[in-house]
Amino acid sequence: MFERYSERARRVIFTALWSARRRGALYIETEDLLHAMIRYDRGEFPAISAELFPGAPAHHEDSAESRQPFFSGGVAKNLLRELHEDPDPVSTAPRGEKLEATPESDMPVSHSLQKVFYLVAQARQADTKTVEPLDMLAAIVDDQDTRMAQLLREHGITPKKVAGALDSES
Repeated sequence: MFERYSERARRVIFTALWSARRRGALYIETEDLLHAMIRYDRGEFPAISAELFPGAPAHHEDSAESRQPFFSGGVAKNLLRELHEDPDPVSTAPRGEKLEATPESDMPVSHSLQKVFYLVAQARQADTKTVEPLDMLAAIVDDQDTRMAQLLREHGITPKKVAGALDSES
């Protein structure tokens, strides 16, 4: 199913799995995907990878310096608070608590997240481009009756804004 997803998009999905496991969930929810997207956008994947895979080389290909962040700092912090996540950036500095190791098994996705993946597939069915994290964000925003879409709109994240960012990435 994820053959057309870029390496970055796959890492976002894996981080959503980590987020769901960290909060003791039975399913990966849309909230977990949004949490992972914000962490990616803020350039925190190297720090998260260092915690998930101690001793493994960190990927720096998509650091915050090599691309323009989508979420402003204030919006990212506010969204993380709304998601009941720590709004401070994840750092590679030792943290007192130990995070859960790499998950050894899959976890089912919720119906709402299945719908997001369906919307991504529908949006990309007519082209051959790879799916990027902003494509997943566009699907969340497009699913207008959901709590996540409403939360994003409250913070100024609209389908038009995401579409503009997608166009500038191309």
